Amino acid sequence: MKQEYALNSYADKSLTSYILETKRQIDDELAKLASKLQELNLQPHIKYALLSEGKRLRPLLVILSAESVGGRQERVKSLALAFELMHTATLIHDDIIDGDEFRRGIPSVHKKWSVNEAILAGDALIALAVDLASEYGKTILKTVAQSALELCDGEHMDITSSLGVAKEEQYLKKIKEKSASLFKSSTYCGAVAGGGNPAEIRALSMFGENFGIAYQVKDDLLDWTRKGTLFLNDIKNGRTSLPLIHYYSSCNPTELKQLENTFSALTKGSRLPKKPKAEELRQILRQAGSFSYCENRINTYLRQAVDSISSLKNTKHKLYLIEMTKALKAMT
Repeated sequence: MKQEYALNSYADKSLTSYILETKRQIDDELAKLASKLQELNLQPHIKYALLSEGKRLRPLLVILSAESVGGRQERVKSLALAFELMHTATLIHDDIIDGDEFRRGIPSVHKKWSVNEAILAGDALIALAVDLASEYGKTILKTVAQSALELCDGEHMDITSSLGVAKEEQYLKKIKEKSASLFKSSTYCGAVAGGGNPAEIRALSMFGENFGIAYQVKDDLLDWTRKGTLFLNDIKNGRTSLPLIHYYSSCNPTELKQLENTFSALTKGSRLPKKPKAEELRQILRQAGSFSYCENRINTYLRQAVDSISSLKNTKHKLYLIEMTKALKAMT
């Protein structure tokens, strides 16, 4: 089961209050949207996926970006929902591809119903997201469509990559498309819908991309550094992440042989391996400095995110964006 990481537990009290209230409003709007779909056979699947507990981070960024350029939250509510629908669709499809049986502590859609029904539910969510985004004009609609295309391409890179040939540049390109593209589109579209000028739109777009890259690297890193063995799922599925890429690219032949032997032990058989072998691999990467390297990369992208919005007017919403980078950095 993929663990969910929350920002508000680490954030400034004012930001925490803002996040909780905005998230409550987003949840209410999602519930209203789901209730309007009763004519669809897939309504139970869509409602189940949408109303499970989530961070609502992407719609939050849409709203904050709009407010940072003087826009009103009410004006961009449907657009914010579109990004949550798109994100939820990717989670449904990811769970199918990865064979994950749980999402946010409950059975994933394909386990509760079937793979075929889950695929259709994800497709329906994408169609609904496009419909909501169409209310905001051609520029935003094209951006949403482009981000969906990039998500597919990034996912393909993920499932076809292998540790032996993976490079950091390829990993970053993959997460720019698979993960950061939706963050970037969220802040870009929020700024456009909020009435931002070209400089403001460009600044918030860069914030979203840099924040999104940092978020995904942090997410990958926490799988390794937190208690448990979440990183084993990536190894089992042949997925690459930056901690492994860093170690693989810097180890000597003896260390490489040890890594290959450990991998062989971890992937042998259909059942998950015993905890001691997994802990051994975790310690190898920690001692090699791979975790510290990832933290440095995260900090670099977060600094770039903050720098990108330095020219924006000083408002509480700009401050909230900056506080979000601090909260992400502090997550352990």
